[in-house]
Amino acid sequence: MPNYPCPQCERVFSRRASLRNHVRSHDSVVDRVLREIADKVEEEVIREQLMEIDASDNEREDANDNEQEDANDDEQEDASDDKREERRYKR
Repeated sequence: MPNYPCPQCERVFSRRASLRNHVRSHDSVVDRVLREIADKVEEEVIREQLMEIDASDNEREDANDNEQEDANDDEQEDASDDKREERRYKR
């Protein structure tokens, strides 16, 4: 018995005429509107996910920048301490 699957959804029909009638239902105004809404929602979800990824990347970059600044501050403090000690010994 031949099977006729719908190319737009998961339904399978045993008669070609049934499939042909069913395919017409995908072209209804309601289906088109629902597809448009689903596409917009999907785009919005993707946009929000990308924004969350960007935000977490920025947080990581800020944390790395702060660590680098702290390391630079520590190096400057060490250099200042070394200069103070040199002055003490020169006296």
